[in-house]
Amino acid sequence: MKHPIKLFLLILLLCGYAYGQENKIKKTFSYWFDFDPRIEKGEKKNINILPLIVFTPEKGFGLGLKFAQESFLKKKDIIKLTTIQTLKSKSEYRVIYKFPRNIFRKFTGELEAGYENYDQFYYGIGNNAEKSDETSYVPELFEVKVPILYGLTQNISLGLSLNYHNWKIVEVGTDGILRRDFPNLIGKDGSKLYTTSFLARWDTRDSNTDPSLGTLLEGTIEYSKKLLKSETDFTRYTFKINKFYPVFGRTKPHVFAFSVTMDYKTGDVPFYLLPQLGGIFFNRGLTEGRFRDALALCGNWEYRFKIYERLHWAFFVDAGNVYSEFYRVNASNIKITGGTGMRYYVPPGNLLLARVDAGYSTEGLKVYLTFDHPF
Repeated sequence: MKHPIKLFLLILLLCGYAYGQENKIKKTFSYWFDFDPRIEKGEKKNINILPLIVFTPEKGFGLGLKFAQESFLKKKDIIKLTTIQTLKSKSEYRVIYKFPRNIFRKFTGELEAGYENYDQFYYGIGNNAEKSDETSYVPELFEVKVPILYGLTQNISLGLSLNYHNWKIVEVGTDGILRRDFPNLIGKDGSKLYTTSFLARWDTRDSNTDPSLGTLLEGTIEYSKKLLKSETDFTRYTFKINKFYPVFGRTKPHVFAFSVTMDYKTGDVPFYLLPQLGGIFFNRGLTEGRFRDALALCGNWEYRFKIYERLHWAFFVDAGNVYSEFYRVNASNIKITGGTGMRYYVPPGNLLLARVDAGYSTEGLKVYLTFDHPF
């Protein structure tokens, strides 16, 4: 009888161990995939600290850290800090602080400051720029933006943004056409810009971070004037509409989202500020800056669905082109790209979204490891 008792005790021990491991697995799974209800109720601070691994075809691989916290100094304010160092010895440092509305009553605003010196590419100006004319160059950029919006109603806001922009080229590749085009390019020697933007926004989205229903309409007019110590005179007009529809009734797991963006600049526009296609937002599958001109029109269509709480997936199609003027817009030569990607809300909070997109164009497949929804 002793051996059956020993066996029974061993089975109990193994069952207890397995139960303990199961609880650990459940806790681990819950941490990485479930949203903490205490954060949503305001019982626990919404904080994210994330070691970064980033990759884009332009920047290469990078390592860094991203920090985000809600209710940092005041209730419902948000701060985001980013630091990245790439394997190409390039850097990015950025801070965004969003003021809580209750400080300024109906006013909302933020302060954004950043520095970066990533490699960029120039192919010429126009929608017929050739891939073979690619030139790499390294700019240094320091910028500060302070947008302030006043809520006329719950959904409508008007505002003003004061912007400072200091940009200069520190290195130019020997291949390609950038050196050839230099004499005709505005901003080739760098520029310091003090610009003022007038903003209008209509926002009915049900969430700023993961919308599944509603519309965002936003229009901006930006002025750069020499009388304000800017080194060039130009005006920029931007307009975008983002629309979100639940696919199967009013449920969140499946969402059809689309965005249409217009970016138009007139005057003495520095070449590096011309509207562009390519990169992590517009026409994924093309290199950032692949096409640039005075006017860019772009549309993004995404089918987003939730796999499990923090883990989401998306299929997308992007289409757009650049033009010198509105009367030259022609639908026959639109650049179309498409692909798929994963989105993951980083625990323990819900302020940071990791995104992996694979975009395909006629120029091949490009993979992006980055952050935040494209729109």
